[in-house]
Amino acid sequence: METYLQEKKQEALTSINDILFPLLRNGLYEDRAPEMIPQLSAGQWDELLETAQRQTVAGIMYHGLSRLGTEYEVPTDVTFRLVAEANRIEQESKRKEAVAWKEFQRMKEEGLHPIVMKGPAIARHYPTPHLRVSGDIDIYLRGDEFHKVRASLGDKVELADGSVHYACQGVDFDLHDKYFDLYLPESRLPAVPSPYATLLMLSAHIFKHASGPGIGLRQLCDMAVAYHKLDFEPEALLETYRRAGLLKWNVLLYSFLRKYLGLKDIFGDSIKPVPPETLLAIIEEGGNFGHYEQSRKAALSGETRERKIDTAKRYIRRLPFALKYAPREAFRYFLDLVLGNLKKKNPS
Repeated sequence: METYLQEKKQEALTSINDILFPLLRNGLYEDRAPEMIPQLSAGQWDELLETAQRQTVAGIMYHGLSRLGTEYEVPTDVTFRLVAEANRIEQESKRKEAVAWKEFQRMKEEGLHPIVMKGPAIARHYPTPHLRVSGDIDIYLRGDEFHKVRASLGDKVELADGSVHYACQGVDFDLHDKYFDLYLPESRLPAVPSPYATLLMLSAHIFKHASGPGIGLRQLCDMAVAYHKLDFEPEALLETYRRAGLLKWNVLLYSFLRKYLGLKDIFGDSIKPVPPETLLAIIEEGGNFGHYEQSRKAALSGETRERKIDTAKRYIRRLPFALKYAPREAFRYFLDLVLGNLKKKNPS
């Protein structure tokens, strides 16, 4: 009986993916004709909205659905829920953008050279930037500039990877002195800023979370948009991945983007796509950064030590996956982000 229920649950997930992914493709690429989806039952609408929210892609999905026009009928109650959620996302994105811009300008006026990282740096390339759910604002500062700002902050949290978390007007910021989640000398890394640096940084960030707590579709959408909009030479990008030791991982990631998020063929015969279902399983398991998996939800609501132990367990559980696709980085993540985090004293 249990096996039967698991099979039915998987069938339902597959069904929702068959609906969600076309809508995301519609929302990501306005230069293509929209893909139609079948009419849905009330239960399917509920599951679709819940899945999109777990993956923090409800705004992108909403835009993709709106491109179907009046020929596709959406129930009135669903329309109200979608519009309300899209409006909430848009207002929150605009609020965070305004605060981040002021913080960015303040740093520049102090003679600093901040660089926006990760999702916020890619959001402007979306067809509807403010419908991308905005998380923390990540800012990169080189060397002395990082330490200057770090020393000036009052309430802050020192994170296990060396970055600093602080809040400004209700918006969360992460300050970094490393642009890449990688353990490589600068001579093997691309110049910052550049399209090659952006793509390597995004893919390394996704790998880090996929190897531990989990990763959601929003970060995969960011990667797809970056590939779609940034100007780069494909062979030079592959060489960048190769030098960083992340070529095998990026083949898997690119295969996922091609199959599920509709990314056009960029690399031709230089890359042979691989089955990306391993990555899909990680994404489905816990949603946005793994926050929706039951055991992760319990750990996040518990004490600091419980969260650290749960994080360690997740890196250990996914170590075979990480070692398969980027062994050097997997080993360093395990040592520096897991063991180091466990040894760190809890705040008093």
